[in-house]
Amino acid sequence: KKIAYWGTICPQITIIPHIASPEDEKYANYPVNMLRNIALDAAKTSHILVADVDFLPSMNLHKSIRTALDKSGTAADEKQALVIPAFERIPPEPCVTKEDCAAYLQMNSSFIPHSFYDLKKCIIGDKLCDVFQRKINWEGHYSTQSDSWLKGNWYQDTDGDKKVLKSIDCFDSLRYEPYVVVRWCPISSEKYPSSSSTKAVAPYYDERFHGYGKNKIQMVSHLRYMGYTFSILPDGFIVHNPHPESNAKKVWNNKKDNRLHYEMDKLYPQFLGELAEKYRNKTKRMVGLCKHMK
Repeated sequence: KKIAYWGTICPQITIIPHIASPEDEKYANYPVNMLRNIALDAAKTSHILVADVDFLPSMNLHKSIRTALDKSGTAADEKQALVIPAFERIPPEPCVTKEDCAAYLQMNSSFIPHSFYDLKKCIIGDKLCDVFQRKINWEGHYSTQSDSWLKGNWYQDTDGDKKVLKSIDCFDSLRYEPYVVVRWCPISSEKYPSSSSTKAVAPYYDERFHGYGKNKIQMVSHLRYMGYTFSILPDGFIVHNPHPESNAKKVWNNKKDNRLHYEMDKLYPQFLGELAEKYRNKTKRMVGLCKHMK
């Protein structure tokens, strides 16, 4: 009944039920990447953005993405990742329960900034917003250059009618894990030659990663090894809505009683080694570390 209800009030949403196994229901085994892949298989658009459910999009984010892809001429680029700047709303007081956190937005729709102007005011004026996880994981979104982005430095050059988006030529840290828009379906139109393959352009998520930790950054690393370039979206953004620490993260942080942290930390370098071998001599240029970080 709940699924039918949401499908009625939000007809643009496709809800795909998944019956979890007893093992899946354990927080350490939550099949996050498998569920992401199920969603990707249902995608009917040329491009996709996989964002966590605790993020809210800015007003007209979809329009901002389409405008950036069209005007920059990158819509046809099958190896272009468009980075969506990510921010967080700081609650007046830490909320202990989900209900307490939800109440902030329920009682005040402007609790989460909707526009670029609202976001600047929230960060610079009110100091109630910040770059996502800047204080606890500065490497996670540092390379997005959010402080410069907030000043409206969105383009690095112009090429006739096309505006060249700010690119990320190097990563300040290999722990950089932005939310990105990538082309999903092969190009097929009169303007662009049809792809000879019907396979998805972007890779699927690696389903060996489960629970909390390393499940999203593995995708960013995969894109790097495939030779993707990274540019930053002008104007649009996403904002993290505050909530108490999830049970999945508690399991991740509890190294004494759980092996999840150890297992994912062991799997990740193995995964990177697999990527290095797979794309050896196939990728002409891979975004690397900035020199000052070496």
